[in-house]
Formats: sequence, structure tokens, C-alpha cells
Amino acid sequence: MYRNKVVFLFLLLCSIILLACPAKQEGTVAGVVIPPGAGIRVVAAQEGKDVSSLYADSETGTFSVKLLPGTYDIRVFTQDSPFPVSFPGIRVESATTTRLAPIELVPGAAKAILSGRIVPAGEDTEVILLYEGRERAGMHAGTDGYYEFTGLAAGSYTMLVGSPGYAKDSVELRITEYQRATQNVRLLYRTDVRGVDWTAGTIKAVGTGLPPKNAASPAVRRAMAKRAALSDGQRNLLRIIEQIRISPDRSLKSMLQEKNYAETIHGFIRGYRVVDERERAGGIIELELELPLTGSRGLSRTLHF
Repeated sequence: MYRNKVVFLFLLLCSIILLACPAKQEGTVAGVVIPPGAGIRVVAAQEGKDVSSLYADSETGTFSVKLLPGTYDIRVFTQDSPFPVSFPGIRVESATTTRLAPIELVPGAAKAILSGRIVPAGEDTEVILLYEGRERAGMHAGTDGYYEFTGLAAGSYTMLVGSPGYAKDSVELRITEYQRATQNVRLLYRTDVRGVDWTAGTIKAVGTGLPPKNAASPAVRRAMAKRAALSDGQRNLLRIIEQIRISPDRSLKSMLQEKNYAETIHGFIRGYRVVDERERAGGIIELELELPLTGSRGLSRTLHF
């Protein structure tokens, strides 16, 4: 009798707890595809697995996906392109509708190819392609560093490249109709080098110029001190660049022994930008010079192979 009473009380307690904790309500991700058409598929994925898939309305382009609360990657596939339009990290709240910005599809009539090699090579080297700011495609380079995107429409693209231990890089591209474009990228190995900001993708060095004792005027004295500071700053930029590595066991200093690389890098250094200028006691001039490390105009673009 006592045992039955205990079981009854336990079941009653569980029922009260369940009633006090209502089940999670689904949320909604809604949007519209422009232009609308048949066969436009919307997929919601979580942790790399597809959890929901449906087709947008062929006449209006609208869609609405019911999902449990959480974070999802939303991808939109069309019949004209092998690559989806991606919206990573979409947050879904309970009983709430999350509306995506209008999704403008890339025209599928013009097909182009983008290919090339990434150094270092390896299956962990990732290449992501953005079309007008939105992720359009992604893949891992092969063991030889080779990648290829096919079926691309004409337009402006950004290629993002990353590999464990190396600085992430990006390249701006303009692809024309039916073009077979090639873009190689050499990544820079991340090491602790003073003057290098891997996050900002910049190289900075300070140059100091002493004013000459015998100058025709204060203006000439200052101009000559500034010229000396520029020369010193460029030398310091070169010293920093020499310490940067393209692999764990090879620095750029070894590459500077090759004439072609030496001329290219010296030319690159002359593209510095003065970001700060200071005058110290005694007329000493300090200049802070900056160069891009990564990106379409960065040091990594000068390292052809």
C-alpha cells in the first residue's frame, strides 16, 4: 500500500513538472527569392546536417520554414547554378518569425570557371566564394592545392582562403561571361613578428629622421629630417618582411636572395602609406608607415608562383 502511494506521488510530481514546462514552440524563417521560378529549394542545416527542406513558391518566390529554436545555416538552391546562396548563423526564436533580406539570384545564362592553386596545399585549406557580399560557394582545395568553381555567372566576387596555422586572405575578382579565370594564392604562416597585425592584415614600422646641423632654413631642416625618417621606415619595413614566413621552415628572407622576388618586394615597400607623423624635441621626425599584409593589394599578392 505504501509503495503504491509513493509511485502515485512520483507520477503526480512528474505530471506537474511537465505541465509547468511547456514544450518549445517552433519559430519561422521567412523570405522571398527574386526573381521567382520553379525548382528553387530552401534548405535549413544545423551542425552540418540538413534538418528541413522545401521549395519556394514558383510564382511569388516566398518561403516559410518552421524550425525549433536554435541557430541554422539557410541555403537557397536553384536549377541554374550548382552553388547555393548561403545565410550562415540565422538565429530562430520560439514563436517568432525571422525574415531574411530579399534574395536576389544570380542569372544563370552566362557560365564561367574560376580555378587555381592554394599554397599550402591540403584538404584543410578552405576556399569560399562570395558573390556581391554573400556566400555563393565553398570547397576544400585538393591535396595538390587545386580548386575549381564552375557554372559561375558574370559579376563581382570575393574569394576567401584559409588554412590552419596560416593568415586568412581574400582576393577581389571581376569575372566576365564565359571567362576561364585563374587565381593562385600563397598564404602567409602566422608567427609572432613585431610590427605585423595578422587580424588587421597590416605591417607597420616607425622611421626616425634626425635634422641636419647645417640647413639653409627651418623648413629645409624639417624636410630633410622627414626624408631621413622615410628611408629609415622603409628599411624597418623590409626587416619586418624578412621575418615573415611562408611555411614553418621558410622565411621571406630566403626568398629575397632570388633577384625577381627581391625586386618585387622592394617595389612593394615603396607603396607604403604614412599613417602618423610626430615631431620630437630637437626637430627629430618620426613617421609610422603601413603596408597591407593580405588582401588584393597585400604582400601575399606579390608572392607569385
